[in-house]
Amino acid sequence: MVRVLFEVLLPVALVAIIGMLLRRQMPLDQVTLNRVVIYGMSPALIFTSLVRADLSGSGALGMVTLAVGTVVVMGVLTLAVALPFGVRGRDLSGLLLVTLFMNSGNYGLPASRFAFGEAGFTLAIFYFIVQSVLSQTLGVAVAAAGAAQAGPGLLREVTTRVLRMPQIYATVAAFAVRATGFDPVLAQGLFAGLFRGLALLGDATLPMMLVVLGTQLAGGLHIQEPGLVTMATILRLLVSPLAAYGLGLALGLAPLSLAVGVMLAGMPAAVNTTILALEFDSRPSLVVSTVIVSSVLSIVTLSVLLTLLGV
Repeated sequence: MVRVLFEVLLPVALVAIIGMLLRRQMPLDQVTLNRVVIYGMSPALIFTSLVRADLSGSGALGMVTLAVGTVVVMGVLTLAVALPFGVRGRDLSGLLLVTLFMNSGNYGLPASRFAFGEAGFTLAIFYFIVQSVLSQTLGVAVAAAGAAQAGPGLLREVTTRVLRMPQIYATVAAFAVRATGFDPVLAQGLFAGLFRGLALLGDATLPMMLVVLGTQLAGGLHIQEPGLVTMATILRLLVSPLAAYGLGLALGLAPLSLAVGVMLAGMPAAVNTTILALEFDSRPSLVVSTVIVSSVLSIVTLSVLLTLLGV
Protein backbone atom coordinates (compact mmCIF):
# COMPACT_ATOMS: atom_id res chain seq x y z
CA MET A 1 0.00 0.00 0.00
CA VAL A 2 2.88 2.36 0.78
CA ARG A 3 4.36 1.70 -2.67
CA VAL A 4 1.04 2.53 -4.32
CA LEU A 5 0.80 5.72 -2.31
CA PHE A 6 4.29 6.85 -3.29
CA GLU A 7 4.44 5.65 -6.90
CA VAL A 8 0.86 6.20 -8.11
CA LEU A 9 -0.94 8.74 -5.95
CA LEU A 10 1.94 10.95 -4.77
CA PRO A 11 2.75 12.22 -8.30
CA VAL A 12 -0.93 13.04 -8.79
CA ALA A 13 -1.21 14.78 -5.42
CA LEU A 14 2.02 16.71 -5.92
CA VAL A 15 0.88 18.40 -9.14
CA ALA A 16 -2.56 19.12 -7.64
CA ILE A 17 -0.91 20.67 -4.56
CA ILE A 18 1.15 22.93 -6.81
CA GLY A 19 -2.08 24.13 -8.41
CA MET A 20 -3.56 24.69 -4.96
CA LEU A 21 -0.56 26.74 -3.83
CA LEU A 22 -0.59 28.81 -7.01
CA ARG A 23 -4.27 29.63 -6.50
CA ARG A 24 -3.64 30.75 -2.92
CA GLN A 25 -0.65 32.92 -3.86
CA MET A 26 -1.99 34.64 -6.96
CA PRO A 27 -5.28 35.30 -8.75
CA LEU A 28 -6.09 32.49 -11.17
CA ASP A 29 -9.26 32.44 -13.23
CA GLN A 30 -10.67 28.96 -12.68
CA VAL A 31 -13.27 29.31 -15.42
CA THR A 32 -10.61 30.16 -18.01
CA LEU A 33 -8.28 27.35 -16.89
CA ASN A 34 -11.13 24.87 -16.99
CA ARG A 35 -12.16 25.97 -20.48
CA VAL A 36 -8.60 25.64 -21.75
CA VAL A 37 -8.55 22.03 -20.57
CA ILE A 38 -12.06 21.11 -21.74
CA TYR A 39 -12.11 22.84 -25.12
CA GLY A 40 -8.43 22.94 -26.07
CA MET A 41 -6.41 20.22 -24.40
CA SER A 42 -8.59 17.22 -23.59
CA PRO A 43 -9.88 16.89 -27.20
CA ALA A 44 -6.24 16.70 -28.38
CA LEU A 45 -5.49 14.07 -25.74
CA ILE A 46 -8.53 11.97 -26.69
CA PHE A 47 -7.88 12.26 -30.43
CA THR A 48 -4.18 11.36 -30.37
CA SER A 49 -4.62 8.59 -27.78
CA LEU A 50 -7.40 6.90 -29.75
CA VAL A 51 -5.53 7.19 -33.04
CA ARG A 52 -2.45 5.54 -31.53
CA ALA A 53 -4.28 2.97 -29.37
CA ASP A 54 -4.56 -0.73 -30.07
CA LEU A 55 -8.32 -1.30 -30.19
CA SER A 56 -8.24 -4.80 -31.60
CA GLY A 57 -9.77 -6.35 -28.47
CA SER A 58 -13.13 -5.89 -26.76
CA GLY A 59 -11.74 -3.72 -23.96
CA ALA A 60 -13.20 -0.46 -25.25
CA LEU A 61 -16.76 -1.79 -25.47
CA GLY A 62 -16.41 -3.39 -22.07
CA MET A 63 -15.31 -0.10 -20.49
CA VAL A 64 -18.20 1.79 -22.07
CA THR A 65 -20.65 -0.82 -20.80
CA LEU A 66 -19.09 -0.78 -17.33
CA ALA A 67 -19.16 3.02 -17.16
CA VAL A 68 -22.86 3.18 -18.09
CA GLY A 69 -23.76 0.23 -15.90
CA THR A 70 -22.00 1.66 -12.86
CA VAL A 71 -24.01 4.88 -13.15
CA VAL A 72 -27.25 2.89 -13.36
CA VAL A 73 -26.38 0.67 -10.40
CA MET A 74 -25.24 3.61 -8.28
CA GLY A 75 -28.44 5.46 -9.09
CA VAL A 76 -30.51 2.54 -7.82
CA LEU A 77 -28.34 2.10 -4.71
CA THR A 78 -28.39 5.81 -3.90
CA LEU A 79 -32.18 5.91 -4.09
CA ALA A 80 -32.42 2.74 -1.99
CA VAL A 81 -30.26 4.30 0.73
CA ALA A 82 -31.57 7.88 0.60
CA LEU A 83 -35.33 7.50 0.28
CA PRO A 84 -35.83 5.63 3.60
CA PHE A 85 -34.08 8.55 5.34
CA GLY A 86 -36.52 11.01 3.80
CA VAL A 87 -34.01 12.56 1.39
CA ARG A 88 -36.05 14.31 -1.29
CA GLY A 89 -36.00 17.20 -3.75
CA ARG A 90 -32.84 19.26 -3.91
CA ASP A 91 -31.10 17.09 -1.31
CA LEU A 92 -31.70 13.99 -3.43
CA SER A 93 -30.53 15.72 -6.60
CA GLY A 94 -27.33 16.89 -4.93
CA LEU A 95 -26.71 13.41 -3.52
CA LEU A 96 -27.22 11.77 -6.91
CA LEU A 97 -24.86 14.22 -8.60
CA VAL A 98 -21.94 13.26 -6.36
CA THR A 99 -22.64 9.52 -6.29
CA LEU A 100 -23.21 9.06 -10.03
CA PHE A 101 -20.37 11.20 -11.37
CA MET A 102 -16.76 10.71 -10.34
CA ASN A 103 -13.59 12.59 -11.16
CA SER A 104 -12.55 10.25 -13.97
CA GLY A 105 -10.78 13.06 -15.85
CA ASN A 106 -8.62 15.42 -13.79
CA TYR A 107 -7.84 12.70 -11.26
CA GLY A 108 -8.71 9.41 -12.93
CA LEU A 109 -6.74 9.73 -16.18
CA PRO A 110 -3.36 10.56 -14.57
CA ALA A 111 -3.86 7.90 -11.91
CA SER A 112 -4.73 5.34 -14.60
CA ARG A 113 -1.50 6.04 -16.48
CA PHE A 114 0.65 5.77 -13.35
CA ALA A 115 -1.12 2.65 -12.11
CA PHE A 116 -1.72 0.70 -15.32
CA GLY A 117 0.50 2.19 -18.03
CA GLU A 118 -0.57 3.17 -21.53
CA ALA A 119 -2.90 0.20 -22.01
CA GLY A 120 -4.85 1.07 -18.87
CA PHE A 121 -4.78 4.75 -19.74
CA THR A 122 -6.41 4.08 -23.12
CA LEU A 123 -9.19 2.12 -21.44
CA ALA A 124 -9.66 4.94 -18.94
CA ILE A 125 -10.24 7.40 -21.79
CA PHE A 126 -13.36 5.49 -22.85
CA TYR A 127 -14.66 5.58 -19.27
CA PHE A 128 -13.91 9.30 -19.13
CA ILE A 129 -15.78 9.99 -22.39
CA VAL A 130 -18.87 8.17 -21.13
CA GLN A 131 -18.78 10.06 -17.84
CA SER A 132 -18.37 13.37 -19.67
CA VAL A 133 -21.41 12.73 -21.85
CA LEU A 134 -23.58 11.44 -19.01
CA SER A 135 -22.68 14.33 -16.71
CA GLN A 136 -23.87 16.81 -19.34
CA THR A 137 -27.07 14.88 -20.11
CA LEU A 138 -28.26 12.78 -17.18
CA GLY A 139 -26.47 15.14 -14.78
CA VAL A 140 -28.37 18.15 -16.11
CA ALA A 141 -31.66 16.26 -15.84
CA VAL A 142 -30.93 15.17 -12.26
CA ALA A 143 -29.96 18.68 -11.17
CA ALA A 144 -32.98 20.26 -12.86
CA ALA A 145 -35.43 17.68 -11.50
CA GLY A 146 -34.52 18.43 -7.91
CA ALA A 147 -35.08 22.11 -8.46
CA ALA A 148 -38.38 21.41 -10.25
CA GLN A 149 -37.00 22.97 -13.42
CA ALA A 150 -37.74 20.08 -15.73
CA GLY A 151 -39.82 21.09 -18.71
CA PRO A 152 -39.76 21.62 -22.48
CA GLY A 153 -36.58 23.67 -22.21
CA LEU A 154 -34.67 20.88 -20.46
CA LEU A 155 -34.35 18.70 -23.56
CA ARG A 156 -33.12 21.68 -25.54
CA GLU A 157 -30.52 22.50 -22.90
CA VAL A 158 -29.28 18.90 -22.70
CA THR A 159 -29.01 18.71 -26.50
CA THR A 160 -27.13 22.00 -26.64
CA ARG A 161 -24.68 20.89 -23.96
CA VAL A 162 -23.95 17.63 -25.77
CA LEU A 163 -23.41 19.34 -29.12
CA ARG A 164 -20.95 21.73 -27.45
CA MET A 165 -18.80 18.90 -26.06
CA PRO A 166 -15.53 18.77 -28.02
CA GLN A 167 -14.72 15.32 -26.61
CA ILE A 168 -17.45 13.83 -28.79
CA TYR A 169 -16.07 15.40 -31.95
CA ALA A 170 -12.53 14.36 -31.02
CA THR A 171 -13.70 10.76 -30.61
CA VAL A 172 -15.54 10.74 -33.94
CA ALA A 173 -12.55 12.35 -35.68
CA ALA A 174 -10.17 9.78 -34.20
CA PHE A 175 -12.19 6.84 -35.50
CA ALA A 176 -12.56 8.53 -38.88
CA VAL A 177 -8.78 8.93 -39.12
CA ARG A 178 -8.26 5.33 -38.05
CA ALA A 179 -10.62 4.23 -40.82
CA THR A 180 -8.30 5.80 -43.40
CA GLY A 181 -5.43 3.59 -42.25
CA PHE A 182 -3.38 6.53 -40.96
CA ASP A 183 -0.33 5.42 -38.97
CA PRO A 184 1.21 8.20 -36.84
CA VAL A 185 4.49 6.29 -36.61
CA LEU A 186 4.94 6.12 -40.40
CA ALA A 187 3.42 9.50 -41.23
CA GLN A 188 5.56 12.17 -42.90
CA GLY A 189 5.23 15.75 -44.06
CA LEU A 190 2.16 17.87 -43.29
CA PHE A 191 0.12 15.14 -41.60
CA ALA A 192 3.04 14.12 -39.40
CA GLY A 193 3.52 17.73 -38.29
CA LEU A 194 -0.16 18.23 -37.54
CA PHE A 195 -0.38 15.04 -35.53
CA ARG A 196 2.78 15.82 -33.56
CA GLY A 197 1.42 19.25 -32.72
CA LEU A 198 -1.81 17.74 -31.39
CA ALA A 199 0.19 15.08 -29.54
CA LEU A 200 2.30 17.81 -27.92
CA LEU A 201 -0.86 19.54 -26.71
CA GLY A 202 -2.31 16.22 -25.56
CA ASP A 203 0.82 15.38 -23.56
CA ALA A 204 0.38 18.59 -21.58
CA THR A 205 -3.23 17.78 -20.69
CA LEU A 206 -2.77 15.47 -17.70
CA PRO A 207 -0.54 17.78 -15.64
CA MET A 208 -2.78 20.72 -16.54
CA MET A 209 -5.83 18.75 -15.40
CA LEU A 210 -4.18 18.21 -12.03
CA VAL A 211 -3.22 21.86 -11.71
CA VAL A 212 -6.85 22.79 -12.40
CA LEU A 213 -8.01 20.22 -9.82
CA GLY A 214 -5.70 21.82 -7.25
CA THR A 215 -7.03 25.31 -7.97
CA GLN A 216 -10.59 24.03 -7.59
CA LEU A 217 -9.82 22.50 -4.19
CA ALA A 218 -7.90 25.53 -2.93
CA GLY A 219 -10.93 27.04 -1.25
CA GLY A 220 -10.39 24.95 1.87
CA LEU A 221 -12.48 22.44 3.79
CA HIS A 222 -15.85 23.79 4.92
CA ILE A 223 -18.16 20.87 5.64
CA GLN A 224 -21.87 21.56 5.62
CA GLU A 225 -24.65 19.01 6.14
CA PRO A 226 -22.26 16.39 7.62
CA GLY A 227 -24.84 13.60 7.67
CA LEU A 228 -25.54 13.75 3.94
CA VAL A 229 -21.88 14.37 3.16
CA THR A 230 -20.96 11.20 5.08
CA MET A 231 -23.61 9.21 3.22
CA ALA A 232 -22.48 10.59 -0.13
CA THR A 233 -18.78 9.99 0.56
CA ILE A 234 -19.37 6.37 1.61
CA LEU A 235 -21.41 5.72 -1.52
CA ARG A 236 -18.83 7.39 -3.75
CA LEU A 237 -15.59 5.99 -2.35
CA LEU A 238 -16.62 2.60 -0.96
CA VAL A 239 -19.87 1.40 -2.49
CA SER A 240 -19.19 2.53 -6.06
CA PRO A 241 -16.00 0.47 -6.62
CA LEU A 242 -17.68 -2.57 -5.07
CA ALA A 243 -20.63 -2.13 -7.43
CA ALA A 244 -18.26 -1.75 -10.39
CA TYR A 245 -16.35 -4.86 -9.36
CA GLY A 246 -19.50 -6.97 -9.23
CA LEU A 247 -20.73 -5.55 -12.52
CA GLY A 248 -17.34 -6.09 -14.15
CA LEU A 249 -17.30 -9.74 -13.09
CA ALA A 250 -20.82 -10.18 -14.46
CA LEU A 251 -19.71 -8.66 -17.77
CA GLY A 252 -16.70 -10.96 -17.92
CA LEU A 253 -14.20 -8.12 -18.31
CA ALA A 254 -10.52 -8.86 -18.77
CA PRO A 255 -8.39 -8.34 -15.65
CA LEU A 256 -6.92 -5.02 -16.84
CA SER A 257 -10.30 -3.60 -17.86
CA LEU A 258 -11.80 -4.71 -14.55
CA ALA A 259 -8.99 -3.14 -12.52
CA VAL A 260 -9.12 0.17 -14.40
CA GLY A 261 -12.91 0.33 -14.18
CA VAL A 262 -12.98 -0.42 -10.45
CA MET A 263 -10.31 2.20 -9.74
CA LEU A 264 -12.19 4.85 -11.72
CA ALA A 265 -15.44 3.93 -9.98
CA GLY A 266 -13.66 4.63 -6.68
CA MET A 267 -12.64 8.15 -7.66
CA PRO A 268 -13.94 11.12 -5.61
CA ALA A 269 -16.93 13.15 -6.71
CA ALA A 270 -16.48 15.05 -9.98
CA VAL A 271 -15.62 18.71 -9.52
CA ASN A 272 -17.91 19.79 -12.36
CA THR A 273 -20.93 18.60 -10.37
CA THR A 274 -20.54 21.79 -8.34
CA ILE A 275 -21.27 23.80 -11.49
CA LEU A 276 -24.53 21.93 -12.08
CA ALA A 277 -25.51 22.19 -8.42
CA LEU A 278 -24.96 25.96 -8.42
CA GLU A 279 -26.71 26.46 -11.74
CA PHE A 280 -29.84 24.56 -10.73
CA ASP A 281 -29.66 25.22 -6.97
CA SER A 282 -29.44 21.49 -6.24
CA ARG A 283 -28.02 21.79 -2.74
CA PRO A 284 -24.60 23.21 -3.77
CA SER A 285 -23.33 23.19 -0.17
CA LEU A 286 -23.78 19.39 -0.05
CA VAL A 287 -22.12 18.91 -3.43
CA VAL A 288 -19.13 21.18 -2.73
CA SER A 289 -18.55 19.63 0.70
CA THR A 290 -18.70 16.11 -0.74
CA VAL A 291 -16.28 16.96 -3.56
CA ILE A 292 -13.72 18.28 -1.07
CA VAL A 293 -14.14 15.54 1.55
CA SER A 294 -14.11 12.69 -0.97
CA SER A 295 -11.07 14.17 -2.74
CA VAL A 296 -9.10 14.34 0.51
CA LEU A 297 -10.12 10.87 1.74
CA SER A 298 -9.52 9.29 -1.67
CA ILE A 299 -5.77 9.33 -1.06
CA VAL A 300 -6.36 6.65 1.58
CA THR A 301 -9.21 4.73 -0.06
CA LEU A 302 -7.51 4.57 -3.47
CA SER A 303 -4.27 3.41 -1.88
CA VAL A 304 -6.14 0.50 -0.31
CA LEU A 305 -8.18 -0.15 -3.46
CA LEU A 306 -5.16 -0.23 -5.79
CA THR A 307 -3.32 -2.50 -3.38
CA LEU A 308 -6.26 -4.91 -3.42
CA LEU A 309 -6.26 -4.74 -7.22
CA GLY A 310 -2.66 -5.89 -7.22
CA VAL A 311 -1.05 -2.73 -8.53
